[in-house]
Amino acid sequence: MSSNWWNYKDQAKPDRSGLPVWPTIVVFVVAIAIGFLIRALTWPDNKHVNGAFIADAILIPSLLVMTLASFMLMVASVDRHYDETRLAIKKRRDEVLKRYARKKMVIAGWHTLTPMKDDPALAMLKLEGEFPLAPKTPLKLPREDSFEFTTNEMIFMPLVAPLVDKLKTYYRQFEAVVWVNGGDESCAGDLQRTLERLGVKPGKVEYLAECPGYVQVDSWIDSARDYVFNRLLVIVDKQDDENESKAMESATAILLTNAYTRTEGEAPVYLYRPIVGIIDAEKAVPVYLFAESVSAPKVLWYTGLSRTQKYPLLKVLDEHQLAATRLGAEDSFGDKSAGYQWLLVALAADAISYAQGDQLVAAPEKNRMNIISLSSRLSPDPVSDWWVDYLSPWQYGMLLGLFFGFSLLLAISYLNKPDPLSGFCTLAVILGPFFIITGLGILLTISFSNKAYDDMRA
Repeated sequence: MSSNWWNYKDQAKPDRSGLPVWPTIVVFVVAIAIGFLIRALTWPDNKHVNGAFIADAILIPSLLVMTLASFMLMVASVDRHYDETRLAIKKRRDEVLKRYARKKMVIAGWHTLTPMKDDPALAMLKLEGEFPLAPKTPLKLPREDSFEFTTNEMIFMPLVAPLVDKLKTYYRQFEAVVWVNGGDESCAGDLQRTLERLGVKPGKVEYLAECPGYVQVDSWIDSARDYVFNRLLVIVDKQDDENESKAMESATAILLTNAYTRTEGEAPVYLYRPIVGIIDAEKAVPVYLFAESVSAPKVLWYTGLSRTQKYPLLKVLDEHQLAATRLGAEDSFGDKSAGYQWLLVALAADAISYAQGDQLVAAPEKNRMNIISLSSRLSPDPVSDWWVDYLSPWQYGMLLGLFFGFSLLLAISYLNKPDPLSGFCTLAVILGPFFIITGLGILLTISFSNKAYDDMRA
């Protein structure tokens, strides 16, 4: 599985309650009352009440209570900072994952050829026609003998002709890739001649020796970031005439672009980044669904999945109550064949155009499962909501340092009234605790930030 498809487990919500309001007020009142009582009992009988009485009776108890409260808040903030840091790491990762999953291309046009009389998508979705069952399905694409065209050219012509208007107008600068089952490099020349006969000239036609999988889409999405990307993918899944096969022949053409031009009466079909190389569906698929490139897929199309791939996938979808309709290519078309994965992408695009909602398509590649999603809706970018405004231990350390420094200054002044402190000593008494305790708060903040990152990676 791609190294980008992972996420942290859900994190506990931090305790954001702070100090209880009413108990704190009661402590303040009691402390001031005690201060008044003590100062009244110790105030000289022959001395008038002045500002010193107020300072001793109110300011000193208040500073002591605020110092104690700051200490308690600083201690509590260590745990909160640890929890908030973990939650922020999780939320930032959520955002990165969702932005990664929302990378996409648009299927600007598509067309399929099958031996089936009815539209395969309509029939399989039970919207029109009889649901196709593999034994009743004609297996071969129609063929005609011709001395003028090769067999490939006779398939290419009706396959790509419906896309020619788009290729002539909106997507004139395009490249083509072609795979033909049992074909060779000459297939690229056949496709190039066919396109030129239809009045379009591709920039390049590349023949693929193996049927591409959805990993190819993943690489195309990454490579199409900095320039206009128009690519015609042609898949011809024909069988060897000399060997009998129970798989259905098909041909699929898909025009992919990252510079879609909307035409009147046409809705775009977005092809979102696939998740590829899945080994453990129960672990990987929930991450894919969480990313919500499509939020509520209605149909799962799948082909070629082993039992150990298929049933865990269906189990996860059941748990999330998604894609209640599941359509296997082999149930309708016969034995599995490499080209089904692209035929299903085109049928899923058909389903979207028939207002059947978001779609998922699953297919294996090199014994690992790949899943791709399609939608007519543009998934919004995730909102950055990981930032929470709260006081860190170092900030509470600053408050504690100030309150402690002033409390210490008043206490020394009270006990040493005949000899007032010098300006330097006054600054030292205030700033010394401030810098020491603030430094302690900074160390606690850094230490527990690092601990949160280490524990998340563990």
